Amino acid sequence: MSYKIWLFTIAFSIGTFDTWRVAAETPALEEIVVTARRQAEPAQSVPESITAYTAQDVKTHNITDQLSLANTTPSMVSISSGQPPETGGFAIRGQGPAFGATPGTIGYFSDVPNGLLTFDGRPGTYYDLASVQVLKGPQGTLFGKNATGGNVLFEPQRPTDQFGGYVQAQAGNYNDHEFEGALNLPIYEDKVMFRVSGAYARRDGYTRDVGPLYPGKEYDNLGYESFRAELLLRPVDALENYTIYRYYHSSDNGPGTSLIAFNPNAGLPPVTAFFPQVPTYLSQQLARGPREVAYNIDQYDTSNYNQLINTTSFTFSDSFKIKNIISYSKAEFSYGYDYDATPAPIAGQTSPGTQTEAETYYTEELQLQGRAFNDGLRYVVGGFLDRQWPTELSIGQFDYFPLSVFLGQPLPVEQYEGTKSRAAFAQGTYDLGKLSSAVEGLSVTAGYRYTHDELYQGSQILMPPFVTGSGAWNYGSYTFGVDYKITPTVLTYITARSAFKAGGVNSELPAGSAYATFQPEKLKDVEVGLKAEFHLNEMAARTNIDIFRGDYTNIQRTTPVDSNGILVNLTNNAAKGLIEGVEWEGTLLPTPSVELSTLYAYTESKYTEVTTAQAAVILQGAPFPYVSKNKGSFSARYRLPLPDSVGDLGIMGIYTYQSPQSIAQTNQTVYPYMPGYSLVNARLDWRGVFQSSVDVSAFVTNLTNKTYPIGQFDAYGTFGFVTRTYGPPRMYGVQVKYSFGH
Repeated sequence: MSYKIWLFTIAFSIGTFDTWRVAAETPALEEIVVTARRQAEPAQSVPESITAYTAQDVKTHNITDQLSLANTTPSMVSISSGQPPETGGFAIRGQGPAFGATPGTIGYFSDVPNGLLTFDGRPGTYYDLASVQVLKGPQGTLFGKNATGGNVLFEPQRPTDQFGGYVQAQAGNYNDHEFEGALNLPIYEDKVMFRVSGAYARRDGYTRDVGPLYPGKEYDNLGYESFRAELLLRPVDALENYTIYRYYHSSDNGPGTSLIAFNPNAGLPPVTAFFPQVPTYLSQQLARGPREVAYNIDQYDTSNYNQLINTTSFTFSDSFKIKNIISYSKAEFSYGYDYDATPAPIAGQTSPGTQTEAETYYTEELQLQGRAFNDGLRYVVGGFLDRQWPTELSIGQFDYFPLSVFLGQPLPVEQYEGTKSRAAFAQGTYDLGKLSSAVEGLSVTAGYRYTHDELYQGSQILMPPFVTGSGAWNYGSYTFGVDYKITPTVLTYITARSAFKAGGVNSELPAGSAYATFQPEKLKDVEVGLKAEFHLNEMAARTNIDIFRGDYTNIQRTTPVDSNGILVNLTNNAAKGLIEGVEWEGTLLPTPSVELSTLYAYTESKYTEVTTAQAAVILQGAPFPYVSKNKGSFSARYRLPLPDSVGDLGIMGIYTYQSPQSIAQTNQTVYPYMPGYSLVNARLDWRGVFQSSVDVSAFVTNLTNKTYPIGQFDAYGTFGFVTRTYGPPRMYGVQVKYSFGH
């Protein structure tokens, strides 16, 4: 597959070179600014694959959570398997969470990583944003560990020197009512600026409990409050101090998970020996459909999050700046979840009366940014450290067949996990055109990051002892690339880079055991891309295409291993693999009133080597988890030709498609794929109603009311069940927004 794509890209570049030469002299499309290289610059000038959404894009695409963001982003899928969707995350190019290991895609808010807390991207975090940027491929040099798949950057609206703001109200089906707003206050003459914003939402659930224990309870409901305060100080022109405080709270009844299959022979002793009615539960569930369920656990999901960020920068000159970013976060989670989705206590988790988990997260990053050699070299040099530590033990009570049945009560579990990291990094881009006009437009980029990681872990199941383990690892990540601006609006590039996913600990083993720790994963990839803006017969167009090939080593999987002559299931470095694909984004403006956009991604993945015979038994031939081979979308926006006195009225429709997504960790998974799906969303925006400060919008998502799975948990061979979580049904509503000031 790869060589064909390479030939296509080369031919595409050469065949249309002359067209772009001419087109470069005509006006370009609206510019999108990103911070993919830790500095603000146009997205079209960055030599890597990026899908960026402006604040208006977030609204028009109805992006409100992880799922809606992933549905419109090539190579990205939303993860919600075997856990509440709120605590899930993202996978990009097959790099996401894996059982017993850390995620491979991390979110950032205002230049600060959220670590394992996975708050950014949840419902209630998309208000008053400047942009959302999805960086695809290894980002290990500038963004560090756990960036093998990429990063998702959330940039808030900063305070400005203009008074203004907005308030917005939304009402929709399922008794949906939501509010958000922002107020910007210039306190003192471009020296002291303050901004406050917030969001609130309540919505009924679309899945209902019809069982004997919790009849009438609704799942998949929505409830959150979020608040953000920002203070920007600029006492002198060279010095800027930017502080953000934000608070987030959510409380709901968890997801409506549905049983889709059951293995009557699973378990030792068989599950059916104690719960013979489970096959009947399955037939009843299949007859009802996924919107009516019956659980044995009183499900709930609550989260509290507080974060303080301070960014201070001092500009010594046009060619040198110091920037320091420090943050402190505290997160508290608590949830109860019925994993088997039946009235039988087979597998589930709850933590009544206490937090499931409470963690603090501290980060510190110092950057030196500048230019040198007649502005030919642009560089970033810095150091980073973080510390994530539980402030109390994670406490849970688990239905865990057969132990909890024999005990006559849920199995108590206590655990903690803490991490520390230190890193130093440097990356620079040199414009070779500064040396000679013969190579004008040609630039080279090189970067390296060295990281030291530490992990501490402990757990107690049922009774003492409390077993602990620790590990430490050192590793380096690199970036090297060459890019060439054929014209000011046409960029080609080739980049080689790497990133690591952190190592881990099997604390149940003695420290001297060969499998007491497992090494970091490593992904090395090569990406070739082409970014262009041009005109075709007065039609403005933008096309971005890239191909990538990733060499994936030390892959962390849970497989049987030989520990002192006994086969036990542990997370270990079990395999090597290959990930490759192509991504395309295109925008065309046939007329000033029409905008057409397409996005597409094709991704292939496979294991190329398995390290042990025991691992080969369950991995050979298995699909990579969190990969959808084909993902695409098409959107059309039409602006009605109305008089200026009426306002700006536009209609937008979006079609998205995702092929079946692999969810299997092993080849023993009976249901290794979730079915694919397609969705249609539509939106009408009337901005500046009759030249007022009021905007009115109407929207509908999942227009055809499809029932489609977004998460799957396969325990067919152990507990006997297979469950699925489903996406929202048709949702519709109206938004009214009032803007004031500038």
